Amino acid sequence: MWLSDGRKIVPPGTPTDELTDKDIVCHPGFRAIFLANRPGFPFLGNDFYAVMGDLLSCHAIDNPDPDSELALLKQYGPGVSEEILLKLIGSFSELRAMSDAGTFLYPYSTRELVNIIKHLEAYPEDGITAALSNVLDFEQQQGDIWDMVVSILHKHGIPFGAKPISKVSPR
Repeated sequence: MWLSDGRKIVPPGTPTDELTDKDIVCHPGFRAIFLANRPGFPFLGNDFYAVMGDLLSCHAIDNPDPDSELALLKQYGPGVSEEILLKLIGSFSELRAMSDAGTFLYPYSTRELVNIIKHLEAYPEDGITAALSNVLDFEQQQGDIWDMVVSILHKHGIPFGAKPISKVSPR
């Protein structure tokens, strides 16, 4: 791998007669773990594999299966009921499937679920609607998408997206 200053990182075991004073031999135990978003919209990041795939062993990691996701979320929200966790996992699993199918652009990930659970754990009095709003309110700008998101949440038993009832003065 070439560095911006002209030096090059070479693999361990490179024959010494091939090394120059600008070469850095990588330690055999060196490991690097990178977390990168998938390329393209909405992240507009680099295609990590295209940039680094010839230098590193790249592995795509999918969202965890529902049982693993439940175990993870319980760590972040031990005070959040399993019933709520399962409803959220089911909803987000369906949202992800729709993203993978191209219906949604945003890939609703475990990261968003963790943020919702952390909110519910820290501010249980806010309830699920406020916690979801922190993650999903941007979708309100896209009417059809918003309607589908709300529909999926309702399908999984989450009362989200209802308009507040105006207070009416007694007659």
